[in-house]
Amino acid sequence: MSTSWTAPGSTEGTDQPAPDASGDFSGPAPTGPNGSASPHSGPHRELVQDLPLFPLRPLSFGEVFGAAVRIYRLRAKTVLSLAAAVYGVAFVILTVTTGAGMIPLFGDMQAMIDDPTAASTSSFGASDALLTIGSSAITGVVTMLAASLVTVALTYVAIGEATGRSVSGPQMWEQTRRLALPAIAVSFLLGLLSLVVLAVPAVLGALPLILVQEPNVFTIGAILVGLVVGMLAAFWIWARTLLSIPALVVEGTGVLGSIRRSFRMTRGRKLWRVLGVGLVLFLAYIGGTQVITGVFGTVAFIAYLVILLASSMQALVLGMTVLTILSMVGSYLATVMLSPFLSAGFAALYADNRMRHEAWDIELTRQARENWTTDGVR
Repeated sequence: MSTSWTAPGSTEGTDQPAPDASGDFSGPAPTGPNGSASPHSGPHRELVQDLPLFPLRPLSFGEVFGAAVRIYRLRAKTVLSLAAAVYGVAFVILTVTTGAGMIPLFGDMQAMIDDPTAASTSSFGASDALLTIGSSAITGVVTMLAASLVTVALTYVAIGEATGRSVSGPQMWEQTRRLALPAIAVSFLLGLLSLVVLAVPAVLGALPLILVQEPNVFTIGAILVGLVVGMLAAFWIWARTLLSIPALVVEGTGVLGSIRRSFRMTRGRKLWRVLGVGLVLFLAYIGGTQVITGVFGTVAFIAYLVILLASSMQALVLGMTVLTILSMVGSYLATVMLSPFLSAGFAALYADNRMRHEAWDIELTRQARENWTTDGVR
């Protein structure tokens, strides 16, 4: 869906070309009906957007949040289809890894059904622990990479909508494919950096217990302090690099350049606004996904109980399989439905930061004015 631009007092409509796949949001200056200069060639008043994603000026929190919601009103089919495709591939991978991680559990369940007396001898070995940890790590990495691709697409669409240019589905896909590898590289580096800053304090906190070989208040306290410091450091990295993907899309800064750019945009007191708004957006996203997955989880648990009761507690493995599949379907649908909200919110936050501290609204308004035409159709 696209929006039209009009000026107060003007009866002219709008119709401008869509941006190309390179991500350029500027375009040729339009002309009047007889080849004359468009209304913006001389003095004119402020542009008014009929259905903007966000206004071209520093944004309030409500306007950032509103942009995250309004993306569904403007481009629901486009953004949801992309999220469904990207997370569809991701969840196929997650289903395989989750199933692999649950094989030992299913084996223990089946052994318990076949010989209840052997249940007390079963144990969770080192190989089971490594498999579970590996499955969790793959889940985190795949989800992070999928989120980066959705953010690439939503940033491209969001800035286009804000400046009055409608990005078509094929153009969005082309932009996503073009920036897929750089975006994945950025996410991978940030994930690795977060892991390092989380692990180093945690390992240092565990050293007293390793050296003393005796759990006490001091050694356990050191572990807790190390974990807290590590989590705070990882959270700080998340806040400082929150604008990396939008910078990659809009400015073409490259992998390392986008990370450095995000650090510059969140330097000093500028960090607190990005941190606060970004955290609220993320918590709203988590809350929404929990509601949806909670509904599916309830249905899955009911189905699990029905299977157990119908089989006189013999189909335990089947019940667990159904429970897992329904839970993952709920998680997939929740992610597909709400990931555009989070990504569009981050794109609006990036725009707000630049308009607030770099007067980027002047450039965006110039781009918007270049989208003027006279036939009344976008």
